[in-house]
Amino acid sequence: MIDRIKEIIDYRELLKNLTVKELKLKYKNSVLGFFWSFLNPLLMLVIYTFAFKFVLKIQIENFSVFLLAGMLPWTFFQVSIMGSTNSLVNNAGLIKKVYFPREIMPLSLIFSNFVNFLITFIILFAALFVFKIKVGFSILLLPIILLLLLLITIGLSLILSALNVIYRDVSHFVEIIFMAWFYATPVVYSFELVPDKIKPLILLNPMTLVVQSVRDVVIYNKVPPAEYLLRMLITGIILIAIGYFVFSKIEKSIAESI
Repeated sequence: MIDRIKEIIDYRELLKNLTVKELKLKYKNSVLGFFWSFLNPLLMLVIYTFAFKFVLKIQIENFSVFLLAGMLPWTFFQVSIMGSTNSLVNNAGLIKKVYFPREIMPLSLIFSNFVNFLITFIILFAALFVFKIKVGFSILLLPIILLLLLLITIGLSLILSALNVIYRDVSHFVEIIFMAWFYATPVVYSFELVPDKIKPLILLNPMTLVVQSVRDVVIYNKVPPAEYLLRMLITGIILIAIGYFVFSKIEKSIAESI
């Protein structure tokens, strides 16, 4: 696996170029262009705030900030996984023409989404200012949490993008799973509202750990439990190891299968 990582590093210019290409294509021929990076989460915020705050009457202090802190990492995760699952199939022409580490295709999509994701944090910090929520020293842990999220996203994306080459049903399966996964993650509701009996089950979800940790450091000025960070790290490492194993098994047949 170390050799594989070194090879990807050797092809870093290609990875960089494909990442930039993804960023440019995302809003190509769009009137508002890059501003959609801000408008998308803002529109979702308005919709979810209306639905859960005013219709379902969820009583959470500073609900808009609470929702943003959960929605931004979740959106990055969902968009990256669903997009990267089809990345190899959608780039069949390039893959058949020239050799390069195939992992670069899902990685370029993930990295382009991660850049957009970091930019959208401007909205979150603006909301903190508007609602007069003080940011403490715990915010220094935010980059670590986001890197752990990136690690988990890369690992799962490698697994699904490779499997989707052999079994095209995987992409359809992923769409269905994410419908349930969203509500199994405390994005629009507080983890404290979850019944004690199923809290351990909800904590098996790595995105629960991510969302809770982001809210702790951004909103509540708390250091997340060390257990959360450790479990995210272990999950990311395991997923990347599995992703490498799956890629190594099907790499020789990728060009023929797509």
